[in-house]
Amino acid sequence: MLEILDLKVSYGAVKALDGVSFSVPRGRIVALLGANGAGKTTAIRAISGLAALQAGRILLAGEEIQGIETHAIIRRGLAVVPEGRRLFANLTVQENLLLGAYFRKKEAWLPDLIRVYYLFPRLQERRDQGAGTLSGGEQQMLALGRALMSRPRLLLLDEPSLGLAPLIVKEVLNIIRQLNEEGVTILLVEQNAAAALEIAHYGYVLENGRLALEGTGAELLAHPHLQAAYLGDGVDGPET
Repeated sequence: MLEILDLKVSYGAVKALDGVSFSVPRGRIVALLGANGAGKTTAIRAISGLAALQAGRILLAGEEIQGIETHAIIRRGLAVVPEGRRLFANLTVQENLLLGAYFRKKEAWLPDLIRVYYLFPRLQERRDQGAGTLSGGEQQMLALGRALMSRPRLLLLDEPSLGLAPLIVKEVLNIIRQLNEEGVTILLVEQNAAAALEIAHYGYVLENGRLALEGTGAELLAHPHLQAAYLGDGVDGPET
């Protein structure tokens, strides 16, 4: 579904990504892990057309998308749940959801709205409530729901558990697993490495803009280097 080939992105003299290659097979959850500043969010921005590439290729379903504007990439089946959710606080829950389907006709998106409300009953209960008045967990559900309204083939999730209570994190990750079981391919950038690898089929670890490790979720969970660096107290936080 997604192929990243020799990706290079710099911010001035700083190499954020230096020759990174990885893939996200159709129907899988792939985790992208790493410490603060490792390049994870830069990878998300590059894939979605928000970061300029110095070199490399990005293929979505076999079609090169580097250099294409973000709105055109979204129309090709990509959806992003950004770090921090980026909701429109003054709009209602339902208005935020409908923004995720802005380029689709009502007869096409109506079944998806019903599906989102089925997945997130609390959003249906609060559909006329302002998004800014929701709890952190509800806002994350709204951000996920908004992304699903475009009926994506590939879903990019940037730190979906950030700032959430453990019980809400478990609920959100269970929903991510359910979405994958329904056929959505997922690239998961997550500060909670242990939780991400519990649901990921495969994972990659970035260090200083380069790939340091890769393997199945079980292999990475058992790897001594990853245990020492990312599964202790030094779990990574948000990055730029």
